[in-house]
Amino acid sequence: MSDKNKSVGNLRIYLFEVIFINSAVRLKAKSLLSGNILRLFFISILSFVLRWGYLFVNVTGLLRFIGSEFFSTLLAEYNNALIYTLTTLIYTLSFYLMISTVSAIRMGERFVYYTRAEGGKGCLRLLFTFMSIKKAFRALRLYLSLNGLKLLWLIYFMLPPLLCGGCIMYLYVFGRLSLTVITTLATGEALLLAISIVMWRVTTLRYDATVYYLCLQDISIRKAIRKSTLYTDGALSEGVVLEYSFLGWVLSCIFIVPLVYCIPYIKLCKTTFVTEAVSRRTFVKSAYAVNFLSRKHINEGG
Repeated sequence: MSDKNKSVGNLRIYLFEVIFINSAVRLKAKSLLSGNILRLFFISILSFVLRWGYLFVNVTGLLRFIGSEFFSTLLAEYNNALIYTLTTLIYTLSFYLMISTVSAIRMGERFVYYTRAEGGKGCLRLLFTFMSIKKAFRALRLYLSLNGLKLLWLIYFMLPPLLCGGCIMYLYVFGRLSLTVITTLATGEALLLAISIVMWRVTTLRYDATVYYLCLQDISIRKAIRKSTLYTDGALSEGVVLEYSFLGWVLSCIFIVPLVYCIPYIKLCKTTFVTEAVSRRTFVKSAYAVNFLSRKHINEGG
């Protein structure tokens, strides 16, 4: 068999695997969602309101305090440097507590969906599982680590499009090129940008199981990231294809009614994909990817 035929055969096998895996994930997510749509939708909306509402209250509270007569009186009667320093310290602490709480709620929402993806109920109380001070700060460290890694990868993959875009701009201003040439270069730049974005998402998808492991195991954030990278590397492209396949669902959300189904469905598909990807790579045969959290199954008490 020629190399060309082998490549075509491998491509067909790959496409079949992608379609089969993503179809299985969708079917399982729909099955798990049956009878749980309103509960999961309510949990997601409550998580959204609590996180962004807390942020809104914190920021508007700071702005109102700075513009209040009480603050002006303090500045008039006391040392301005002292007042500004104390205000900065207080609101820095308040902001730190805020983002810790937001991270804990966000992680709790993921915990609800992972519980449901594993066959558990995914009840409302799981949303507040990480609301203790220690767990909230751990959730904050987790998201800071993940977002930092994703930002570094974004910078890495955006460098080629930025450099090419700068060269095209230079040629457009000083090169006196024809409109056809500029259009061709701009099209190539758009294609390069699209490829870079896809490659960035493929690379960062390897961290999606980190929250899964931290919800289920008492391990360090570094070990969870390494474990996520190890057990998801074989399913990255399938995950990106699955995410892009949600475009139609997202566009349907310009109407309010589809949100009730789309939000829990998309979230449950993503978490189900992670659990399935991890399960396929697990060396120990079991009904679930990870069976114990503090010697209790994730679904116990769920």
